[in-house]
Amino acid sequence: MQIRLTVLGPRSGRAARGSDVLVTAPAGTVLGSVAGALASAAGSGQPGRSAGSSVALYVGQDRVPPTAVLGVPPLVDGAVLSLHASAGRPGEPHDHGQYGSFGEYGRPSAEVARLLVVGGPDAGGVHLLPGGRATIGRSADADVPLDDPDVSRLHCEVAFGPDGGLTVADLGSTNGTTLSGRAVGPQPVPLPPGALLHLGESTLRLDPAGSPAPPPLPAAPDTDGHLRVSLRDAPWPPPASPSVPAPRDGTADASPAGHPQDGRRANPPREGHAAPGHGGGPADSRDGSGAAGHPEAGTSAPGTAGGRQGAGDGPGAHGRTAGQDGSGDPAPRDDAGAAGHPGEGGGPGLADASGAAGHPADGSRGRGSTAPDSPGTGGRRDTGQARRPGTGPGGRSGVVGSIGAWARRRLGGTGRGEEEAYAGGEAEALRERWPDPASVLLTALGPGRRLWERAPGHPDALTVRLGTADLPSEYGNRRLAAVPFTVDLRDPRTSALTLAGPRPRLAGLARAVLAQLCALHSPTALEVVLVSADRARPTDQRAEEWSWLNWLPHLRPSRGQDCRLLLAFDRDQAQARTAELLRRIEEGPAGAGHPGPYSLLVVDGDPGSAALRETVARIAAAGPAVGIHVLCLTEPGERPAVDGGVVARLSGDVATTLRVEPAGEPAGSGGADEIVLDAVSGAWAEHFARALAPLREADADAPGALSRHALPASVRLLDELDLALATPAKIAARWGAVPAAVPSAVAVLGAGAGAGPGGRVTVDLVAEGPHLIVGGAPGAGKTELLRSFAAALAAAERPDRLALILVDGAGQDRGEGLAGCADLPHVSAHLVASDPVRMREFAQALSAELKRREAVLDGQAFAAWHAERLVAATVPHQGGRPPAAPPEEVPALPRLVVLVDDFDALVAPALGAPGRPAAGSVVRAIESVARDGERLGVHLVAATGRPERTAGTDADERAPLRVALRMPDTESAALLVHVEDPAVLDESVPGRGYLRRPGGAVTAFQAGRVSGRIPRTATLRPTVVGLEWERMGDPPARRQVRELGNGPTDLALLASALQRAAEAEAASG
Repeated sequence: MQIRLTVLGPRSGRAARGSDVLVTAPAGTVLGSVAGALASAAGSGQPGRSAGSSVALYVGQDRVPPTAVLGVPPLVDGAVLSLHASAGRPGEPHDHGQYGSFGEYGRPSAEVARLLVVGGPDAGGVHLLPGGRATIGRSADADVPLDDPDVSRLHCEVAFGPDGGLTVADLGSTNGTTLSGRAVGPQPVPLPPGALLHLGESTLRLDPAGSPAPPPLPAAPDTDGHLRVSLRDAPWPPPASPSVPAPRDGTADASPAGHPQDGRRANPPREGHAAPGHGGGPADSRDGSGAAGHPEAGTSAPGTAGGRQGAGDGPGAHGRTAGQDGSGDPAPRDDAGAAGHPGEGGGPGLADASGAAGHPADGSRGRGSTAPDSPGTGGRRDTGQARRPGTGPGGRSGVVGSIGAWARRRLGGTGRGEEEAYAGGEAEALRERWPDPASVLLTALGPGRRLWERAPGHPDALTVRLGTADLPSEYGNRRLAAVPFTVDLRDPRTSALTLAGPRPRLAGLARAVLAQLCALHSPTALEVVLVSADRARPTDQRAEEWSWLNWLPHLRPSRGQDCRLLLAFDRDQAQARTAELLRRIEEGPAGAGHPGPYSLLVVDGDPGSAALRETVARIAAAGPAVGIHVLCLTEPGERPAVDGGVVARLSGDVATTLRVEPAGEPAGSGGADEIVLDAVSGAWAEHFARALAPLREADADAPGALSRHALPASVRLLDELDLALATPAKIAARWGAVPAAVPSAVAVLGAGAGAGPGGRVTVDLVAEGPHLIVGGAPGAGKTELLRSFAAALAAAERPDRLALILVDGAGQDRGEGLAGCADLPHVSAHLVASDPVRMREFAQALSAELKRREAVLDGQAFAAWHAERLVAATVPHQGGRPPAAPPEEVPALPRLVVLVDDFDALVAPALGAPGRPAAGSVVRAIESVARDGERLGVHLVAATGRPERTAGTDADERAPLRVALRMPDTESAALLVHVEDPAVLDESVPGRGYLRRPGGAVTAFQAGRVSGRIPRTATLRPTVVGLEWERMGDPPARRQVRELGNGPTDLALLASALQRAAEAEAASG
């Protein structure tokens, strides 16, 4: 087990300094055994302290007892400990009211009113209002401090009135305060829940005490420092499906069930120009309203009724019909729609009738229930039909149309009241669809219901919120105040996004963009790669600015990358990270519309050399075809790393607003009206990242999904079997715990985080089989895997109930093969395919065994036959008298597993191989096992080094369980497990592979090793070492496992214990 912790040293009148450490310890290690080492790492001033010394350690306000177990809350990955005195997070006061007082796990209590900073240059704050008065301002002395230059030092004040309600009053600020668009004076006015309070460029919202909140997602500790989050079937009510009449203005259409046809724009922007806003980039025109970001709003597609044409069509204008150029000629119409969803050409596309992207209009959101006519809007995994590449994932006008139908049903008219209600519901749905930074933080702390909701295929996947703007409503002539402005990275016109501006605001905007992506996309759906190798800034400065990113699980290598985290702070690391991505582009499919998972390359400043700049440009151009997108950061005067996509440029005197425009165009030549950016502080980002650090997806192994958790470099099988000390008594107890009904065939393959109890990967040949095929290149570890498989089978079942047959298909040419397993008491035969005579005898004997079983079973299935015998043996004869004559004695019929190594050497033997003349007879006998073995209780486990040679055999086609270790090419990998990842596994890590189960789930695992000798680390002592984040992009140091030199192997020790246990069983029976 390895967990990363931060230890705060003694304060001594100054702010506590944190030391990041990596703790490596066996499962079950208590805090007391490493307390001294943690104190030394934090600079306690007592360097002579032993590892297990008594030290007081705190998490937040609470002292952690020395008996607390590492890897279990609160001592999980990313936790912050402090020495001798409770403390807040690094860099923030102990009693800070914004994030530090919530506790390490779980969101703040809903019993206290909260003031959320939902937009602006210092967004994301969640401030508790327990009572009394609270001042808001730029001053550090304010109760709610805001880093907003347009906010006065003490700007306004919120207070609890006599009735318990909140009021707000301006304190003579320079720029004034507005509440829902109305100016606030010095006299207190009511502050209603949900109303938007604007001061400077910041927007705040009140959540009153006792606000209803959905329960958090279930999260269970796995004892390895992680919390496994159950994402499916989250406890949140499904969306309603009311009947929605068609809108009068013709701007939207709905299905009979009340769900929209699709979430796409009817007419995409013309090539080279994209429409900013919900799922777009910059448009190329403007109407008289000056609206930004929503060309669909208030318009209709060419040929449809009810649209309002904009008054201005000058260059750089925005807000007109998507796809219409400056001359007023429409772009080619997008008539392609999802199957089963007609009517898309009749107007802008629709989102869910009850809200946006599956979110009901009341702000709630359904999970796991997808509307029949709303593909991709409601479920996490089953997102329906994917949108067509190049179109926006859920046109904003669809949300508007749905909310409009809701408003018309509620109000039954077309007056001003309806228009106001419609605009309010529309804005609420848009804010719910693209959450603000405060909601993102609460989602991570909960963990909330929206955590990792955007699986590949979700209509809003890779759509990022940059800020808020006042945009036109589709209904009437109103403008929606402070609604999200987003960019869809999946759109070919906006697949690369450059953020440009001065460093402090630029860093805050980048943190907000990455935080929302990592909160809404799981590590299995999105990986983040950071390249920050610009030598214009010192390495330690760059590493400090991005330190929060280190805690996110999205940066853990999952595709065989040779690093500990997907980081690059120097040119060598940058070369490695970009080469890994470039290799995927060269090997991946060419074409648009990659279904995911995705990768986001973050390039901070100049990537380095001219070659690196060229590589980044190539990734930006060709990467989207394989799911790789680029986010660049550039300061004024610097050349952007990529020339395509769009640029979000910080503007204004204090860089708190944005303009979005096509890349390559002069600044200010186009783009939307000014957008107020969403930016977050470094402390906010670290708090957010630490909340995500321990979280892992419990259901990542859904059918068709690829489990991509970090794996150990090596695994000892006996540890995975809980037999580190294998004794006959332990073996006998394990055998006795197996149900007596039908012999089993269950084996532990090795370790795979998230795969099962304790992270073990287990295979059941009875329930999931009947057969298993294993593939691997030379040196990948397939022979060792078969040895471990045989040992695990033997440890789980008695010899009279399970028998093993071993076959070394390559003869004696490839080492000792499976010979070490011959000492297992379960082994009845071992064939080395080098003697034709013995090979023919073996084939005949195996065929005879199949015939014998056929006769014994007499047409019954193996399980039914055993169940009948069990009943006959346990149910007394009628009347309690024994039968007149004893039943005919039937020979034992144990379950039989045939393990064949180098099966390809038997199928296609080399010229001159000694066993070549008889190889055909052995293959035919093995093929008979593959065809008929299931009903006879016989299973086949075959290993092949050349899958293309064994493809088409019964052994291959009848093996629903499939394992691919490191493979020489992607074609061989795909033949075995239907994914190409085994082709890029590191050859320095033998035993690393992927298991494909019958349902299609693919799990990465590290196979258990059983041929090694007792490691010197069998009595592991926990270690604490400091973390150098800037070196996490280097290849990890390979430390050889030291073993006790001449002692017996683990396999020999286990075989001896099994033999003695079997002898004891036979003597007692």
